[in-house]
Amino acid sequence: MVRNMPSSDIFGSKQRSPVPMRRRDEINATEDAATTELVKADGAEVRDTLTVRTGSSSPRSESTSPRFRDQGTTGPAEVSVEKKNEFFEIKGNMSMGVDPDIAYEILTDYENNPDIFKTVSKVEVEHRDNSKFVTQHAHWHLMFWSGTFEMRMKVEEDPSERAVSMKLTDPGFLKIFNGYWSIEPRVVDGKSMGCNVVVTQEVLPSMTPPGPLASVVSRILGNQVKAVLQDLCAEAERGQQMRRVSAE
Repeated sequence: MVRNMPSSDIFGSKQRSPVPMRRRDEINATEDAATTELVKADGAEVRDTLTVRTGSSSPRSESTSPRFRDQGTTGPAEVSVEKKNEFFEIKGNMSMGVDPDIAYEILTDYENNPDIFKTVSKVEVEHRDNSKFVTQHAHWHLMFWSGTFEMRMKVEEDPSERAVSMKLTDPGFLKIFNGYWSIEPRVVDGKSMGCNVVVTQEVLPSMTPPGPLASVVSRILGNQVKAVLQDLCAEAERGQQMRRVSAE
């Protein structure tokens, strides 16, 4: 039996009918999530924590904070979502066996984002008053449901630190959006071993379902970040391989 989902206005969804099944590993990754809910008396606070681990066959971790890895190979994307009083806080981390500069170049190549990230369909970049503004048209899916949304952000880049910050300028589908990305070189025993990509987001949709249904929003937000991390890693690995071939 399929339960009725909340109103489509809440998630910007344009359909309720099933969509073609995704790859089995994506579905398993979506289902491989640990969700806990704590509801205080009188509805004072609802806290939902979602931990998503992908690409790992080990038992689910009870920790809700992403962990770093000190190995040279690519690790799974780890994402946690916590419902706070004013917004959802999403934290993500992924160890990538790639040059950190390559990962940063891809992340900040906004015009080509639609060719790299499955959740992005269109991007518009505007330069005004020595500032950069990025409008992103994105879509989400959760099992049989999907929707679209767009957001205009002011973007600030720090190439020396390989860091990017994003702040929503025009509320619409989202009331709050703050994003912080950093790409940190990973060095083990004095040897370069790729990088750690870390992301933190503060997100609040304009309309959020009450009580336990907030966990649905948690899953959508967590899956968005997880997909971006995985796509970034895949493109960085392709880019690094191409550079190696060109250098030979």
